[in-house]
Amino acid sequence: MNQSILFNDDMKWNAQIRCVEFSAINAGAFVKCQLTHRYLANKGLKQILDEVVIIEFCKLIEFDIEEDAHQAIDDEQLSQDGVLILN
Repeated sequence: MNQSILFNDDMKWNAQIRCVEFSAINAGAFVKCQLTHRYLANKGLKQILDEVVIIEFCKLIEFDIEEDAHQAIDDEQLSQDGVLILN
């Protein structure tokens, strides 16, 4: 587990833009994060059923998300709005 990124327990599915949204703390800074449907599909989510299933899936791959988020932050892959979007 990567200790430099701490995820808050606030994951929610945004059906309008088809992504999971949550927040994290990285080196003391607040970071808004999004996991796109494509990212989730690449990690093994077969279909979008409902928010409960999606969030449970995210919990199962939490360590992968942490590693991917850490790498994206290291690579400065934040949007112009400062949102970390994992595709």
